[in-house]
Amino acid sequence: MEIRLLGPLELTVGDRVVPLGGARRGALLGLLALRLPAVVSVSQLVDDLWCERPPPAAVSSLRAHVSRLRGVLDDAGLPGLIATRPPGYALCAEPGAVDASRFHALSVQGRAALDAGRVDEAARCLRAALELWRGEVLAGYVLGEDARAEIVRLAEERLYTSESLYAAELGRGQHGWVAAELETMVARYPLRERLWELLMTAYLRGGRQGDALAGYRRAREALVAALGVEPGPGLRRLEAAILRGDEHVGDPAAPVARRATVLPVPITALVGRQEEAAEVGKLLTHHRLVTLTGVGGSGKTRLAIEIAHRAGPEVGFVDLSAVRDPLLLPETVGTALGLPEHPGARPDELLSRYLGPLRLLLVLDNCEHLAGACAALVVRLLGTCPGLRILVTSTGTLGVLGEVAWPVPPLSVPPPDAAAGGLTEVGGYDAVRLFLDRASVPGVRSLRDADAAALITVCAGLDGLPLAIELAAARTTVLTVGEIAGRLNDPGLLRGSGPGHRAHHGALRQAMAWSYGLLDPGSRSRFRRLAVFHGGFALGAVGAVWPESPGQAVDHLSELVAKSLVVAEHRPGEVRYRLLETLRRYAAEQLGAVPDELTRARADHAEHYQRLAATTDPDLRGPDLDRLLGLLAVEHDNLRAALAWHAAHRPGEPELGFATDLARYCHLRGRYREGRRWLEEALGRVGGMPASPALARALNRVARLAFFECDYAAATAHGERALATHRELADVPGAAAALGLLGSIARERGHYDVSLSWHRRSAEAYRSAGDPGGEATALQLAGFTHWLGGDLSEAERLLDRALGRFRQLEDPEGVASCRLHLAAVSHYRGDQVRARSLAERALAGFGDLGFDEGRAWASNILGLVEQAEGAPAAAITRLRLSLELHCGIGDRWRAASVAEALAASLAGGPDTVAAAELFGAANAIRAVLGTPVPPRERPARDATAAALRAALPDRERYAALDRGEELLLADLPGLVP
Repeated sequence: MEIRLLGPLELTVGDRVVPLGGARRGALLGLLALRLPAVVSVSQLVDDLWCERPPPAAVSSLRAHVSRLRGVLDDAGLPGLIATRPPGYALCAEPGAVDASRFHALSVQGRAALDAGRVDEAARCLRAALELWRGEVLAGYVLGEDARAEIVRLAEERLYTSESLYAAELGRGQHGWVAAELETMVARYPLRERLWELLMTAYLRGGRQGDALAGYRRAREALVAALGVEPGPGLRRLEAAILRGDEHVGDPAAPVARRATVLPVPITALVGRQEEAAEVGKLLTHHRLVTLTGVGGSGKTRLAIEIAHRAGPEVGFVDLSAVRDPLLLPETVGTALGLPEHPGARPDELLSRYLGPLRLLLVLDNCEHLAGACAALVVRLLGTCPGLRILVTSTGTLGVLGEVAWPVPPLSVPPPDAAAGGLTEVGGYDAVRLFLDRASVPGVRSLRDADAAALITVCAGLDGLPLAIELAAARTTVLTVGEIAGRLNDPGLLRGSGPGHRAHHGALRQAMAWSYGLLDPGSRSRFRRLAVFHGGFALGAVGAVWPESPGQAVDHLSELVAKSLVVAEHRPGEVRYRLLETLRRYAAEQLGAVPDELTRARADHAEHYQRLAATTDPDLRGPDLDRLLGLLAVEHDNLRAALAWHAAHRPGEPELGFATDLARYCHLRGRYREGRRWLEEALGRVGGMPASPALARALNRVARLAFFECDYAAATAHGERALATHRELADVPGAAAALGLLGSIARERGHYDVSLSWHRRSAEAYRSAGDPGGEATALQLAGFTHWLGGDLSEAERLLDRALGRFRQLEDPEGVASCRLHLAAVSHYRGDQVRARSLAERALAGFGDLGFDEGRAWASNILGLVEQAEGAPAAAITRLRLSLELHCGIGDRWRAASVAEALAASLAGGPDTVAAAELFGAANAIRAVLGTPVPPRERPARDATAAALRAALPDRERYAALDRGEELLLADLPGLVP
C-alpha cells in the first residue's frame, strides 16, 4: 500500500490505483497522511476540509465521510487503516507508506552525507527524494489554513533539498548543467539568496568570472527592488572572492565542522502528544524562536525531545537544569554542541561564529532559572545566525521580540459522561492511558468498567498534568484507584491555593505534597536531602548524605524509586539516579525549611565528592584509568558544586587540596581552563601560605595546566615556584616532577638542550627516590624531545627503555605514549609500516582511555604516514581529525604543526587557498606563543611554503596568509574540505 501526496493524491495497492469516490474522502485521507503518525482532532479536520467555514452539521458530515472512506478501504483490502483516537482520527500506516515521509527521510540522509563531504552519496539520496515529486502537494484540493501551512512547509523542504542537490553536484564537478538549471531557478525564486550563491559558484567553477560577477549584480538588483535590502554575507563574500580572482572559494559541498550532540533517549514511552509535536514542528518552520511554557511537570522537556527527534540530524540539545551561574550559560551551550575552547575568546562570540553558517534547531531545555541570560544569548544568536531556529522550554517566556509562546496543554481528560462507556471509552484519553501505563501493578491491569468513574475523577482532579498523574499512578502500590480518587480533596494535602499559585501549579504541588506526605518522617528527610545533588548521583553518594543509615541506603533508595520520587537510569555497567527537576525543586524547598539539615546535607555532599577526588587521583595512571575518568566525568556537576562549597566554607588547604586532586582529571578530559581556574583561585585565597606538601603539589598541577594552555610565562612561574617549594621540603619526587615540567616547557619553546638537561635531572631524581614510574615518564619526555629535535637514535633508545618500564607497571597511558613517539621515530626514518602499526596501537589505547590529547597526537602521526605513502585523501581525513581534537582541547602549540601538515596535503590541488590560510594560521599561532618550528618538522614546512609559492600568485598567497592569521583556533578545522 502506498499513499502519494506529492502531486495529485493517489492510493495504490500493489499496481492498482484505488478510486476513493469523492473529493472530501480524498482530502480526508490526504490530511491524515500529511500528519502521519499524529492524531488529527475532529475540529482540525473540520477546519481543513471546510476552510474554516463549516456547515452547521460539519461534525456529523465528517463522520459520514470517515465511514464511507473506511468502506472504500475495506473493499481495497485495507481494514483498520483509519483508527478513532480521541480527540479525532489517525492513520495506522508505516511512515514509509507515504511518499512525503520517504521524501523527508531521503532528504535528511542526503543533507547529512553532504555535511560529511560524501557528495556522491548525497547526490544519489537527494535526487531520489526529488524524483518522488509529481506536482504540487495534494493538487486539486481546497484546504484550510493549517493544512496549507503544512503544504508550504513541504514545498520549502523541496526547495531546500534542490539547493542541497545542486551543492552536491557542484562538489562532483558538474558545474555546467547545474548553472543552466540554476538560471531557471533564480528566475522563479529571485529573492532566494542561496540559489544566487550556487549559481555564482557554478560560474566561478566553470571559469566564467564575468558571469559570476554579473550574477551578483542581478541578485542585488532583485533584492533591492523587492525588499529594499542589500545582499547577505554569503553573496558579499562570493563577490569579494571573484574580485580577488579566487576560483576555489565558496565550495558549497564542504562539510560543516561540528560535533553532533546526543539527544536524550526517554526511559518510558511517550503517551499522547503526537498532535502537539506536529503543531510545534510546524510553528518552527515559520518562526525562529518558539518557547514551550507551562508549570514544571507539564511535559515540556518530553515534548521538546520528541520534536527534536522528528527534526532530523541537524539538532543541538542543551539541558540547562544543572547550570546555576548565568555567566556559564554560553560556555555550557558551547560544550554541549562540541565547540572547542579558545583561550581569550568570549564563549558567546565563539557560538555566533560556530552557528553562523549552520541550519540547526537548537533546544534550550529548562531555562526558567536563567531567563535573563537565556534571553540575551538567544537575541545574539538569532541576530548573527540566519539558519538557526531555537526551541526553549521554560515556565515563562523569555520576553524576546519575535518569540512565539506555546503553552503545553494538559493531556486529554475524559468528560464525566464518558464513564458510561466503561474502560474502553475512557481508555482512549491520553491522561487515562498515561495513568494505566505507569501504574504497572496487577490490581490496575484487572480494572473493570465500574472503575471508569474513579479514573475520570483522578485524571480530571489532577488537570491532566503528566507529572501529577505519574505520581498518582505510583500510589497504586498502596491504594486502589477509588481510594486515590477519594483523597484528591483531602484537607491535609497541599493544593497550592494560596497567593501566587495558579490552578495547574496547585494540582502539581498537590501531587508532590501528597507523595511527600505519605512518607514516614525519616523518608521525608532522606528525600529532601537528595536536592543537594546536581545532574544525578550514584548509590555511594546517597549514603554520604544519609549518614544515619548508610547500610540501608539501597533499601531506602529503592523505596523512593518505587514511589516515582527518584528516577533510576540504567547505563552499561551502572545505575544512576536523579530527581525530576520539579521534584528536586520541591525537595529543595522542603530542605530549606530545615536550616540545620540543609547545612549538614551540603557539607556531607561536598565532603563526599572531595573524598572521591582524593581517592581517584592517585589511580589516574594505572589500569583502572578508563573507569575512573568516566566516573569523574559523569559527576562533574557535583564536583563543581562541592568545590564551590569548599571555596565558601573551607578556603585554604582543604579547598586547595580538592582543586589539586581534580587537576589531572581536568588534564585528561581537556578541561584545562576550568581546572586551572579552580587552582589559581584556591591559591589566591591561601595567600602567603608557607611551604607545605599541599602547596607544592598544587603549584605543580597548576603549572601543568597553564603549560597545556600554552601559557608558558605562567607555567614557568608556577613551575619554578613548585620546584623551590619541593626542594625546601626535601621532596625529591615532587622536585623531579617540577623538573620534568620545566623540561617540557623548554621543549615547546624550542630550547632542546635546556629541555634535555631538565629531563636528565628529573630522571636522576626519580631514580634516587626509587620511583620507576616517574623515571619512565622522564625517559619518555627526553625521547620525545630528541626526536622532535632531530636525534632519532637516542630517541628510540630512551623510548624503548621507558616502554619496558610502563609495561611492567601496567600503565596504559604510558605504554600508549611511548608507542606514539616510537611511531614518530619510525615515520621519520622512512619505516611507514612499523610507524602505522605503532600509531594504530597507540590510538586504540588512547581511545580506550577517552584521552583526546593522545588521540589527537596518534591521528597526527597516522596522517603523516598516509602522506608518506602517497594517500593524500586519507592523510587529510586523519589530520583533520587531529586538528579538531587539538583545537577542541586548546592545544595551540601542536595545532600549528598539524595545520602545516594539512597545508602540505592541500597545496597544489583545488584547495590551495585553504592550504595557504592554514599555513598563515600556523604562523600566527607560533608568533603569539613565541615558539619555533621543531627542527624535525622544518624540512616539510619549507617544502610546503615552496609549493604554495609555486601554486599561487604573490597577491593571492599573501591575502590567504593574512586571512589565516586572523582566524580563531576554533575556525581552523572548518578550512579543511
